[in-house]
Amino acid sequence: MKEDVKKILLVAGEHSGDLLGGDLLKYLKKEIPNLSFEGIGGDEMLKEGLHSITDIESMNVVGLSGIVSKYKYLKSLARQLVEICKKENIRYAILIDYPGFNLRLTKMLRAEGIEVAFFVSPQIWAWRFKRVFFIRDNISLMLTLFEFEKDIYLKYGVNAEFVGHPLVQRLEDKLKEYPPLNIEKNKRYITLMPGSRTTEIKKHLPILLETAQKIQEHFSSDTFVFLIPGISHKNDAFITASLKKYKEENPNAPEVQYHFDRSPHCISISELVILSSGTATLEVTYFCKPMIIMYKASFFSYIVASNVKQVTHIGMVNILNNDKEVCKEFLQYNATMKKILPEAIQLLSNANYRDQMIQKLKEIKDKLGKGNPSEVAAKAILKWIRGN
Repeated sequence: MKEDVKKILLVAGEHSGDLLGGDLLKYLKKEIPNLSFEGIGGDEMLKEGLHSITDIESMNVVGLSGIVSKYKYLKSLARQLVEICKKENIRYAILIDYPGFNLRLTKMLRAEGIEVAFFVSPQIWAWRFKRVFFIRDNISLMLTLFEFEKDIYLKYGVNAEFVGHPLVQRLEDKLKEYPPLNIEKNKRYITLMPGSRTTEIKKHLPILLETAQKIQEHFSSDTFVFLIPGISHKNDAFITASLKKYKEENPNAPEVQYHFDRSPHCISISELVILSSGTATLEVTYFCKPMIIMYKASFFSYIVASNVKQVTHIGMVNILNNDKEVCKEFLQYNATMKKILPEAIQLLSNANYRDQMIQKLKEIKDKLGKGNPSEVAAKAILKWIRGN
């Protein structure tokens, strides 16, 4: 590394970016102990020595109204970051995810001659593909979570490196953190994952519980246990109250267990997972478990998404299979118990059908990468800086 590179700008705007940033800082410091960092980050990045100009929580934006109300504040933050770079003679910036803000910041930094690396590609393959030309002209190094993203960028002349998905390392760490769940040998286990956002849980949980009851009724000679792994404590009360109410209204409903922060443990012992579309589909892919994907959005969001998306499927497991179906998706008006139940019965009773899906999932699992993405990203960043 050149002698004058002593400080780097790092910006993360969300919790997931802070996790990646914390790991990244750890590995950068390991290679260059006297390197220091300015920018915006959360607890994980602060622990590794980042000087943050604001609380990362202040970057939270929800919906279109949130963007409007915070526009001036975020614009002011972007200007502050550029001024810091000019004052501190910072020549390199690493922007982590949060593309709505960070792509605009990229333009401002490039205007001052500051080189930018971007960690986690925007999903240009899903919508607004033309952003690839902005990225080609303004971002010096794009670090991708999926290899197919790197291939897209290389085709369009963008310097890109595939670092792998952080999910793999986190799942392995999480499995070590908690003991396994108790399994009763005479029972069959199915995991239900209604989503991480409150609105998703409210839409999906009733459908999943209704489906669970019908599965138990269909396989009346077997005893099923349905597992719901919680992700955020803010939804604990709603989920537990919903389960209690459902049991009161349906005394013959099957056993449903709620386990906070234990999704890897729930998935790993289940023979089927029925879940809301999202990153969780990759968790299930990691364990090569048959899955059924569902999703219900608001009417407005559904119409907008239907008109701008550039891929046929919404489940990452299907997108990673060249946008071809591996696991069935039941979306919007098809996300009902009556539609989901036949597919669940098929996966629970037809061994050939089930094995074909598992075999395909094993192939897709390899596309998630191996090792620690932040460590791979740190090496790529140092190579990039040293090459300038």
